[in-house]
Amino acid sequence: MPFLGKKVGLIVPLISLIAHNVLFKAPYASFSCSLLHIGCPSHIPIHGFVNDEYKEVYNIFVNNFKQGLDIGASISAYVDGKQVFSLQGGWQDRDKQIEYTNKTLQMVYSCTKSLGSIIVAQLVDQGLLSYNERISTYWPEFAQGNKENVTIEDLMRHKSGLGGLDEPLSYYNASDLDRLADVLAKQRHNFDGKPVHAYHVITQGWIQNEIIRRVDPQHRTLNDFAREFMDKWGSEWYLKPYATEGLDISRIAPFYPIPKYQQYAHLIATVLNPFKDSSLIFALFNKDSLVYRSLVNPHISLDTNIQKLNPKHRSIEIPSYSGHTNADSIAKLAAMMANRGKAIEQGEPDLFTKDTTFEEATRVMDDYETDAIFPNDVINNLRGGLVIFPNDYLNIPDYDKESELIGGIGASGTFFVFNEKYKIGFAYVSNCLHSQRNPDERSLAILRAILKKNKESRGSNC
Repeated sequence: MPFLGKKVGLIVPLISLIAHNVLFKAPYASFSCSLLHIGCPSHIPIHGFVNDEYKEVYNIFVNNFKQGLDIGASISAYVDGKQVFSLQGGWQDRDKQIEYTNKTLQMVYSCTKSLGSIIVAQLVDQGLLSYNERISTYWPEFAQGNKENVTIEDLMRHKSGLGGLDEPLSYYNASDLDRLADVLAKQRHNFDGKPVHAYHVITQGWIQNEIIRRVDPQHRTLNDFAREFMDKWGSEWYLKPYATEGLDISRIAPFYPIPKYQQYAHLIATVLNPFKDSSLIFALFNKDSLVYRSLVNPHISLDTNIQKLNPKHRSIEIPSYSGHTNADSIAKLAAMMANRGKAIEQGEPDLFTKDTTFEEATRVMDDYETDAIFPNDVINNLRGGLVIFPNDYLNIPDYDKESELIGGIGASGTFFVFNEKYKIGFAYVSNCLHSQRNPDERSLAILRAILKKNKESRGSNC
């Protein structure tokens, strides 16, 4: 019996260790690779270039695939207006063995909101909009349900009180801009007129669209403006790709969620952890909660999975998250924003015509605020909607206050950031949906390598 007890004492911890490694392994690594380091990926297609001084970035990028953290991804960065690397790796479509290249298009979820912030700033630059002005000035029907005092700034900073819809949004209403505008105008303010920070996961872009349609002489939408970015700056964007004539939709990468058993394991671990706030999870099952009304009710095509290449869903413009683009296109905009909106290539126009536009769009308004939808997130939206990422949030040590990055993130880990002082613009996109934190180590390790090199270069020039 003592011998049996010893065996049980050894077997139980061993089984527990194996179970933990299986449940919480890198999501796209095989069991043999995770447990025995056998059969790990060796042939990983890599495209693009990297300057010699950023070889560390190349190694980090490749290791993401070797470790099972990515299937297909791309990174791009500019420093001082010059592109220092552009890399694409892995598989656009793993099953069909289609390689991820600079032609691949990726839906970037909420990183699309960064594009919207830039376009709204351009309209402010032209005098068509003002951050101070009430939305009802441009859209009189909006002044219903305690929304009469909501400003453009409130909308950009997720404080317009229209993140949640009381009733589920039908495909019928979402597919027609006039019907959609009527639904949004009639929706009551979520906080009885008070400017509370509550992330507008889906609705922000639709509200922007209706305002823009009313002030633009050609009645364009965000997608129309975004399509012009290719000709002006070589930045390619499609907000409704399946309705875009001439677009080769085979360029669009499908998404790869983590295995179901890992999804459930992470969910259970969160719920059972007394040190983690699981209120968001429980609120998703309460149809009366603000979380449900913000994450579920505004969601069209509830019977389909948006992670899949669904033509019905991807034919509608959803400017809060439907942007399809690539890392090079995002990084180009980030580099220009790092240059205060000025062009970085000869012959190209500036993003803004006035020097004050960049200052207004990036003006710090308040301290960091706890979000009413995502209570674990403390967010500081600048006046024009972009987000400040403090160094401690990104785990970036030894950098001064002015090195804080500005930009946006998306659910797949997509990352758009820039820094004016050090003239850095960086982008990361992926077809993998697994992170519990956005951005995550796939991109943060690369970003830290850029900042480290930048710091070394500045030190050598002193």
